[in-house]
Amino acid sequence: MKKIFAAVFGLLFFIAATCSAYTDAGKLKVTMLDVDQGDAFLIETPEQNILIDTGDISARSKLLTQLNTAGITRFEKIILTHPHADHIGNAKAVIDAFPVDLVIDNGKSSNSPLYNNYVSTGIARQAAVSGDVLDFGGGVKFYVFSPAANSTLQGVNNQSIVGKLTFGDFSILFTGDIEKDAEKVLWRNSNINLESTILKAAHHGSKTSNVDNFVGHVKPKFVFISAGLNNKFGHPHKAALRTFREYYVTDENIFCTAFNGQVTVETDGSNYLVIPEKFSDWVVDYTKEIVTVTRIS
Repeated sequence: MKKIFAAVFGLLFFIAATCSAYTDAGKLKVTMLDVDQGDAFLIETPEQNILIDTGDISARSKLLTQLNTAGITRFEKIILTHPHADHIGNAKAVIDAFPVDLVIDNGKSSNSPLYNNYVSTGIARQAAVSGDVLDFGGGVKFYVFSPAANSTLQGVNNQSIVGKLTFGDFSILFTGDIEKDAEKVLWRNSNINLESTILKAAHHGSKTSNVDNFVGHVKPKFVFISAGLNNKFGHPHKAALRTFREYYVTDENIFCTAFNGQVTVETDGSNYLVIPEKFSDWVVDYTKEIVTVTRIS
C-alpha cells in the first residue's frame, strides 16, 4: 500500500537546509517552480539536473533565485516544450548562468526572438519525437509521447513535447500547452500508457485543455498547475478544475503556483511526499464564478 503524505510547514525548513546540487541516491525530487504565468519544472536525480521550460522574461529573477536556492550548479539537460515566451523566455539566461550540456526542444523552428536567442548560443541541441526515451540517471526515465515526427496537428501549443517521467512506481505526465486536439490523439493511442501519479495540467489549467477523456486515461492522484495570480487568461479555469474533481482528484491534491507557491515532490519510487510552499486554501473569482479549493486543516 503506497503511503501518501501531506506536508506541513515545518518540513520546509528541513528541506531547505538539506538541499544539494543532486538528490540522494535512490531518490527523485521534482519542483514546480513559481514563475508566475509560465512553466518551469526542476528535476533532480542522483546523476542529473534537468529543467523543463524556463518561464517568461518577467519571472527571470524569481527563476534564477529559486535555482540558486536549490543549490543547482549545472544542468545536464534543458527541455523546452514549445517556443512560446512563457516557456522559453529565460532559456538563454539559464544557459548564461549555468553550464548546460544539452537543450532538447520539439524541433520546430520559430521566428520568436527568444527562440533565436538560445539557438544562437550554439548550445548542443536535439529534437524530441514520440518514441524517444531520455535517460535522466539514477533509474529515472522520460518517455516522449508527443509530438509525432509526422504530426499534422495545428498550432504551436499542440506541438508541445509531452512526456512521462517515471521512477519505480511513481510518474508525472508533463503536457506543455497541448489542447484538446493533441489530448485526443494521445488518449486514443492504445500504445501509450498515460496513467500517472501526477498530472501537470495542460496549458496552465485552460478550459481548452484537460478534457474528460484525457484526464480519465491519466487517472492522476495529484494535479499540479503552473499559473500566475490574477492572470488575464483565467487560469486555472473552473471547467478544468471540475474535470479533475470528476475523475477523483480531491481538492486537497490540486496545487497551483498562484496560491501555493513552488510545489515539490520527493520520492524513492514507491512512497512520495508532496510539499507546497504555502499549504493553504485558495479562492478567487476569475470568471464571474468563485473557484474554491478546500484543503485538509
